[in-house]
Amino acid sequence: MATTCYGCGAALAFDGPIGRRTTCPECDADLHRCINCRHYDEAAGNECREPHADRIVDKLGSNPCDLYQLGDGAPRRRKSSRQAKDALRALFGEAPSGGDDDPRDALEALFRKK
Repeated sequence: MATTCYGCGAALAFDGPIGRRTTCPECDADLHRCINCRHYDEAAGNECREPHADRIVDKLGSNPCDLYQLGDGAPRRRKSSRQAKDALRALFGEAPSGGDDDPRDALEALFRKK
C-alpha cells in the first residue's frame, strides 16, 4: 500500500500489515498510531470512524489497536502559519508573501499617516 508518513511526509510503500513497532524509514516515527490510520477522523466519536474501536487517548503515539489500517497521514500534518497565510492570499488572488515579512513593518504600515 502506498501512503505518506504523518511525521515527515515521506512516501511509504508497504506490503502487508503494519506492526505496532514499525517505524518510518525516513524519520523513524511510529507508523502504528491513530494519526496514520485510515479510520482516524477528528469529527467522529473518539476521533475514530470505526465504531468498535477502543478509545485511544494519545493519537500521536504507537498503540495496540487491532483495527488499525495504514492510511494517508500527510494531509493531517500541520501547516506553518506562513503556508496558511500564502494559501489564503492565493485564494483571494494576491501574491504570496516574500518570506521576510517583519511584523513591525506591518504594524507601522497599518498606522502610517496617509
